[in-house]
Amino acid sequence: MRITVRYFARYRSLVGKDEEELEVPRGITVGELVELLKKRHSVLRNEVFAEEDDLADVHVSKNGRYVGFDDVLREGDKVAIFPPVSGG
Repeated sequence: MRITVRYFARYRSLVGKDEEELEVPRGITVGELVELLKKRHSVLRNEVFAEEDDLADVHVSKNGRYVGFDDVLREGDKVAIFPPVSGG
């Protein structure tokens, strides 16, 4: 099935693109997608996910709503991956 992944802020800079369409297995979860992205983009694995607990700092939305890593993706979903927002 096909989904769209959008990258924001630092992740966009690291990957070098705003978005990409991916063919993924049916029933894949958001967490499994993140693992797939780590394999696909070594810069994410090395710069963002270098430590096991770094996953806690990743925010993911599906079709405009925040979701957890156990959320199942469906054909045509639009997934956004972005770092925590900071400021004051």
